[in-house]
Amino acid sequence: MVIVGLVVNSARSQGGLGVRLREMMISNLRDLLDRDRLTVARYKFGSKFTALVPPSFDSSMAYGFGLLAYVFSPNKRQLVIDNLLRASSSKNGWLARNKLALLGYCSYARYWVEALAVGELTRRDLNARMSIYGFEHVYEALGRGKGIIFTTPHLGNWDFGAAWLASGGYPITAVMEELEPPELFEWFASHRIKFGVKAIPATASAFGELAKALSRGEVVALVADRDISGSGIQVPFFGEATSIPQGVALLSLRTGAPIIAAAVYLLPGGGHFALVTDAITLARSDSLRDDVRILTGMLVERYESLIRADPAQWHLFQPNWPSQLESR
Repeated sequence: MVIVGLVVNSARSQGGLGVRLREMMISNLRDLLDRDRLTVARYKFGSKFTALVPPSFDSSMAYGFGLLAYVFSPNKRQLVIDNLLRASSSKNGWLARNKLALLGYCSYARYWVEALAVGELTRRDLNARMSIYGFEHVYEALGRGKGIIFTTPHLGNWDFGAAWLASGGYPITAVMEELEPPELFEWFASHRIKFGVKAIPATASAFGELAKALSRGEVVALVADRDISGSGIQVPFFGEATSIPQGVALLSLRTGAPIIAAAVYLLPGGGHFALVTDAITLARSDSLRDDVRILTGMLVERYESLIRADPAQWHLFQPNWPSQLESR
């Protein structure tokens, strides 16, 4: 502070130049103290740090964060247990239920740690940590010339899968939930573009942009097991009807693009395993509403199958069914 004071006093003695220097220093200080900029700065630092350390360290750090979140969120923990039990066979015993929830917290923490690092990884890094089954379905779907709608539930690490696919020369357009502050959305969008994913905000114009990407034969990626906007369609999901986004089905029906449901599961030591299922399509009938409901139901069945393979990797930390909302 003494040095800063000397510089400012010296600048004052130099007239106009001093005024400009003083104003610049005050502006920089305000930037440092600005909460929004600090938020973005933390994400930037996390991105650089997690990319520099070994994947095994990232995993260990994430599991530590997950354990802390599990311990210090008892109310949320019960909701997570309820959500994951819907997809799990581990329904008996306090220990089994809480182990499932703890693993859920840890997998979610690992998703965030890896999502920060992935923009700094090379194609070689991504290849070394990825194995995949069913990629022939991608070739087959692209051969139809209408692009692909890749979709997944909030499961495992979809960002890692998108980075791997885009780094292989497949342009991807993805819808991203708008974030606050806006600078944080802009940073995440720029972070994703590093590995070839164009992120667009979930606004009214998003549908048109996605349709244009498909018309160019490109890939559209949508995470679509939670109805955030409240404009979804009611279909059964793990035994109880709830609102599911209808955008995937509507986009497919309007453009003719096939839907491919996939998941990228987290493996020990920083590895990943991608499971790609065969394409889903539905011939149009006279009723678009009925077609959307049928196709969304078909998609949800795929989601259920992918989630059941490892329920602890399903990142569902919000109420998602009417019965949960009624009990709150």
